[in-house]
Parts: sequence; structure tokens; C-alpha cells
Amino acid sequence: MALLPHSARLAPMLPAVPAPRPRQRAEFEVPAQRSSVCVARRLLAEWLNRWHCPRDTVETAQLVISEFATNAVLHTGSDRIVCRLQQSERWLRIEVHDQGTGTLGLTPRSADTEATNGRGLQLVDALTDSWGDVPASRTRGRVVWAELRLNSGS
Repeated sequence: MALLPHSARLAPMLPAVPAPRPRQRAEFEVPAQRSSVCVARRLLAEWLNRWHCPRDTVETAQLVISEFATNAVLHTGSDRIVCRLQQSERWLRIEVHDQGTGTLGLTPRSADTEATNGRGLQLVDALTDSWGDVPASRTRGRVVWAELRLNSGS
């Protein structure tokens, strides 16, 4: 039996530390039409399920991308919408890039109790850890983004 050097035999046993989750990225493009909102929801769910995201995170992310894609279709005059997903160990980031020239600084509207729309960004604000919009860096339009904190068990 070979003996280990004295220092190796006395080294404390350290618990195994899981490797950090690699960064996951996905991007897909849909036409800027109402029927594409369902397509964006489905594609987002397919990616997040591949990444083994918890079901509640997938459902929340689907609501967020629905709101962002709907706003891009209805309010920006875009021909196409680019959706980007990025997952790190602790965060999921959802981005929707439009081609519009509308003003920046989205804010949730207060909707009348009888209104059938106008609450989407209030919902996004309540469900996400942070969200906002910025001018697109390489093209015209803007990027509306949201971040969801992932549970440590995901």
C-alpha cells in the first residue's frame, strides 16, 4: 500500500461544491402579429423546460413575455420581434426587442376596474424582481426586459 505524503493525509475533507450553472442563452424571432404572442410563449417554455426551470418560473416568464410581445405588436409598428432569454445561476432575464420608435420610460397604467386591458405592466411589476426598457444598442427600437430570481433549488 502506497503512503500519501503527510500533508495529503492530514488535509481536511472539504464538502463537494457543485459547479456553478453555466450561462444559458436563447434567441428567437417572431413576426409582429397577434398570433405570434402564443408562439413566443410556447418557444420560451420549450427553452426553459430544456434548462430545467421550475414550473412556476416558466409560467411567470410566459406571462411576462406575453405582455411584452403584445405591447410590441400593438404599440410599436414593428415588422418583427426578437426575444432573448438568458439564465444564470440565480437569474432569468427575458428581453423583447422591437423595431419601434416610441418613447421610452414605460410605466404601469392604472386601469379602471371595468377596463379589460391596461394592467399588463402592473402584473409584470408585481411578478418580477426588476424590469424596464432601454434603447436597442445596434438597431432602431427598444428592448423591454425583466428579471426573475431563480430559487436556489432550481
